[in-house]
Amino acid sequence: MSNYVVLARFNEEKDMQLKKLKKELSSKGYSVPEWPPHITISAYENMDEELLCKWTSNFASKHTKQRISLHSISILPPGGEHAETAVICLEPAHLKSFVDFYYDFHEKYEEYCTGIGRFNSILNDDPVIHATIGIVKVSEMQEMIELIFSQDIFGEAEITALEVYTYPMRLIKRFDLK
Repeated sequence: MSNYVVLARFNEEKDMQLKKLKKELSSKGYSVPEWPPHITISAYENMDEELLCKWTSNFASKHTKQRISLHSISILPPGGEHAETAVICLEPAHLKSFVDFYYDFHEKYEEYCTGIGRFNSILNDDPVIHATIGIVKVSEMQEMIELIFSQDIFGEAEITALEVYTYPMRLIKRFDLK
């Protein structure tokens, strides 16, 4: 039993736009996640890999690609040991079809969404659905946001697949949506 995450991956065009942004942010000295561009669907602690892959495969086989809109950014505020930094994210519009997709995935195994999965859990009916862009010192936030706004990342996108990764990051398997 180990820790895992399930990522919703973007279509190729949006993936390339976000990779370009990450490269630009990194070149300016900002901290960007090593993960590929995605929306985290769920994160699990002490989960069985076979059960998770079986569920993800079954789920993906019954669901179509998801149209989403990425027209805004959000900020996960500083707190705890990270009192000087904030997390900047793309926030998908809460289209009913995508929110239902997100919640449907959580139909199983929610009891493993502790610790690393707390922002994704639906147990308290308040998941933070987002795509992390980077981590920034609060004092440098305006410069980073201006750089994000100068890039061509906003607009329509499509979720085309779910991927299961170990945590920390190692791709286990990709499951394409219908």
